[in-house]
Amino acid sequence: FAVNVSSPNTPNLRDLQNINDLREILHPLIEVNKIRESKPILIKISPDLNDDDIKKIVDMALDLKIDGIITSNTTISRNNLKSKNKLINESGGLSGEPLKKRSTNIIKLIHEYSNKKLPIIGVGGIMSTEDALEKIEAGASLIQVYTGFIYNGPSFVRNIKRFSRWFVFAP
Repeated sequence: FAVNVSSPNTPNLRDLQNINDLREILHPLIEVNKIRESKPILIKISPDLNDDDIKKIVDMALDLKIDGIITSNTTISRNNLKSKNKLINESGGLSGEPLKKRSTNIIKLIHEYSNKKLPIIGVGGIMSTEDALEKIEAGASLIQVYTGFIYNGPSFVRNIKRFSRWFVFAP
């Protein structure tokens, strides 16, 4: 189960990334998960969180034995955009290249801060095979692609797999 409290397109949803609200959401899921056939529970976080808040989420995830973190959702930041037109003033999240560096930095932070104990699904700015490898080398256990898939087409996943010894794809 992906607990996505990080979408910038849902008003006030990101407010639920604070530790108290997040615990309140996760506790019932964890309890129900114990009763039924257990499924992995992952938290999807925002790239716009500061590093201290990310560390608090990592501590909580380790404490509650959450199965992993997905980092990261789209960003509301408009820094370093090449296109300064109307995108600067639009609301909602940006994906792709504007997200790549921050997403990779968060993966490294979580990987190191958790002492490699927390699986990470790396997502954000994966536009090439090199970008995919960068996420894995930063500490991601798995990757997830969106924008790169849209811009590069269905062969994108095959090309990543073909040029990388790291990737194993489930059918």
